[in-house]
Amino acid sequence: MKYMFIAVVLLFAGCGQQEEPPPEKPAEGRAETRSIRNTQAVGYEGKAIADQVDKALDANDQRVQQREEAVQE
Repeated sequence: MKYMFIAVVLLFAGCGQQEEPPPEKPAEGRAETRSIRNTQAVGYEGKAIADQVDKALDANDQRVQQREEAVQE
């Protein structure tokens, strides 16, 4: 009887709080290049290509912003 009581106590002790799932990693790069980054699964250097595309898109955004500022002046 004593062992049954210990087993029941251990059973309830094992049913404590559930662990929270680990937080998701923030996505790398821009939303436009996420699909490029996923090409690594089929053998392409997805991260390297996506990084170059991100740089090009950032440079383009910067030029567009400079033009808009020039037009407003």
